[in-house]
Amino acid sequence: MGVHTERAEPVEAVGAGPVETGVGAGPDGAAARARRTWRVWARDLSRPAGYFVLSRVAVLFAALVSKWIFPRLDIPFVLGDSWDGGWYVRIAEHGYPAHLMNEYHSGSRWAFFPAFPAAIRLVASTTRLSFPDAAIAASAVFGLVSAVAVWLMVSEVFGRGVADRTTMLYVFFPSAYVLSMAYTEGLFVAAACLCLYCLSRRWWIAAGVLASVASLSRNIGVVLVACVAVAVVPELVRRRAGWRAVVGVVVAPVGFVFWLLYSWRTVGTPIAFITAQKYWGESHFVWLSTPFESFGHMFTGMAAFKSAPDVLASVALIFMIAGLILLYVAGRRGVPVPSFWWVYAVGAVLGAMSTYWPSSILRYTLVLIPLLAAVAWRLRSSWTGAVVGAMAVMQGALAIMIFVATVYPQATLLSP
Repeated sequence: MGVHTERAEPVEAVGAGPVETGVGAGPDGAAARARRTWRVWARDLSRPAGYFVLSRVAVLFAALVSKWIFPRLDIPFVLGDSWDGGWYVRIAEHGYPAHLMNEYHSGSRWAFFPAFPAAIRLVASTTRLSFPDAAIAASAVFGLVSAVAVWLMVSEVFGRGVADRTTMLYVFFPSAYVLSMAYTEGLFVAAACLCLYCLSRRWWIAAGVLASVASLSRNIGVVLVACVAVAVVPELVRRRAGWRAVVGVVVAPVGFVFWLLYSWRTVGTPIAFITAQKYWGESHFVWLSTPFESFGHMFTGMAAFKSAPDVLASVALIFMIAGLILLYVAGRRGVPVPSFWWVYAVGAVLGAMSTYWPSSILRYTLVLIPLLAAVAWRLRSSWTGAVVGAMAVMQGALAIMIFVATVYPQATLLSP
């Protein structure tokens, strides 16, 4: 299938230029080195930023196609105020209710974490945009930052070439259309990948702060707290880390603990985000069974392929299993995969598998950046264009289905 084993490039500081000695050691030489370093940074990081922009052009074209087919379609509404985005906008505008209750006969704001609504409110207050428009703007910024964060994280372990391919796989992933919608994926991936990048660099305090942000973005963010602990505690035991490591470990759980305490004080339970799931009918954590049930349905006959949620959940399951295997193989073949990468990968996989709705599983796999990196490691450069192109087509097709479903809900069983 056009794959090969690629040895990871030597890890070096992103933007590091050649070592200079002798001439140019004075202030003028230091300034010249700084300018060269910034040029290298700009060259390296412009690539993931460019990949993200190109992928958003593809999603915009999918939105226009949907508009041409269904003139009633309101594209700004779809991007900024539909599906889960509508809940985030309500939280940004009105906050959380004082009681756990079934709102609008369709759910509860308490099921959603506060970091993204806070960002929407900040953008709305500083730009005077409407809340839905502010949500679109925030998603665009977080999506761009997340692409750069993916590149930085992967380049530390696999090198620049694999980082380039991983970023392309990320922004053109079939469910990556949500990076243009009022969803938390951009914010969460940015915080998670920057956290893992900082752990690779031993920037303990920054890693702790980013873990705290991630845990305020969505429930799986608590895995980043474990990542910080796994990276820092051994360093403390060996006495190779100082007070910054201690601060990083202490700061990491602050966001999640704050959320639990706030929920407890407001509605009487620290796990309001779990309790609120009951307002979505039968929605609840099912601990790994949903993707396997969907995969099993694929063997009941050709009629099973008419169920888009089951097909997409099966694709997600295959990707998760294959990605974990390839990540293990990469480690066995000399790639220095850190232990905290494994903690994040396994925790995020368990989270993705535990959703009740099969239609959401493919979206949850978007955050599995270590697995995307493992796939990119095995992907030949000559095949990258074809693979990315195929994924872009799938992303556009799914985006059209999601957009159309806001006008004709009976047209598809899919939801982001």
